[in-house]
Amino acid sequence: MRNFVITSESVTVGHPDKLCDQISDAVVDAYLAAGVRAGVIAECAIASGVIFLSVRAGADAPVDLAALTRRIILDAGYADKDHGRTPTVMLDLAHGRELTEAALAGARARHMVSAFGYACGHTETDMPYPIFAAHRLTATLDRARKEGRLPWLSPDAQAQVAVEFADRVPVALTAIALTFGTRDRLDAETMQAALMEQAVGPALSGHGPQPDDRTRFVVFPADGIAGPSTHSGLTGRKSADDAYGSFVRRSGPALSGKDPSRIDRIASYAARQAARAVVRAGLAGECELQLSYIVGDEAPASVEVESYGSGNRSDAQIAQRVKEVFDFRVGAIAERMGLWELPGARGGRFYRDLAAYGHMGRDDLSPPWEDMEIAGKLA
Repeated sequence: MRNFVITSESVTVGHPDKLCDQISDAVVDAYLAAGVRAGVIAECAIASGVIFLSVRAGADAPVDLAALTRRIILDAGYADKDHGRTPTVMLDLAHGRELTEAALAGARARHMVSAFGYACGHTETDMPYPIFAAHRLTATLDRARKEGRLPWLSPDAQAQVAVEFADRVPVALTAIALTFGTRDRLDAETMQAALMEQAVGPALSGHGPQPDDRTRFVVFPADGIAGPSTHSGLTGRKSADDAYGSFVRRSGPALSGKDPSRIDRIASYAARQAARAVVRAGLAGECELQLSYIVGDEAPASVEVESYGSGNRSDAQIAQRVKEVFDFRVGAIAERMGLWELPGARGGRFYRDLAAYGHMGRDDLSPPWEDMEIAGKLA
């Protein structure tokens, strides 16, 4: 496709799905910050007044997981009174596989996975403009609420954008839709004007196509604060938001709630780094990179590149250069990126911050897969 309209969405920190992602990744942070390499897998589900957290790990929990869960709900902006009572946290804890140093050094894929990474020149973070704009909107909504500039806004909101492309370049904002809960119901015109002034304008100014007279702007206020008291949540349900929106292919497994022993998580990070390095090295204007792993293998069975005709050499030549520079072995990815040590090195919190506003293009968090020093080796 060369000319088309693509939509993407993002949700704020108080959306039930993103609460589940944050809780799951906070569990991973807690184990890794304590120096425990225990094969952690955490999954969370939320319904009205109830939070179910399932954790499989090769060691005992280093923190009070129920207290950690409740703290994340409070940090998102929900007070106990918002739910009528303190949420009940149901824990399912079981011992899984312990990870030895020898096993980590010679790690092999325990799941079949095709992971995709992507980069392009739409934005300063080399992300597709639709998902970039959607994340900018939700991050700005959260900030405006916390700073008291939109005091009536609930922690649970969603931003959707539709972007028109010509020759695969974003040229216009077709539509913006904001859905949100409210603490105090105002008239629609007042809310729309405030959202334009405090969120849409600040979020998008200077970044890609701007709203104009042709842009449809729609608001959908809900009755009440929404959030867990209204609808349910589940870890991994916002996989498009976590990656590249609707713009390119993505693998199905969730990213959150898995430690760096899981190839379905870390391969997505490795693919993003390689794709961005291809663009930064000037080998192509955009790059989708695919890594496919087979159970029992140490390295990917294939490394494929799609440059959509933007490369200055063939896709096969770019893929070969990528294979020469990057080590995509299962055990090597986590070690070279320091993925086991990051929570401890950053005060006990790293993966949880990725669980809102996307895992890719997060230059604000300086994750290792966005480090482009390696791009010089591709040129």
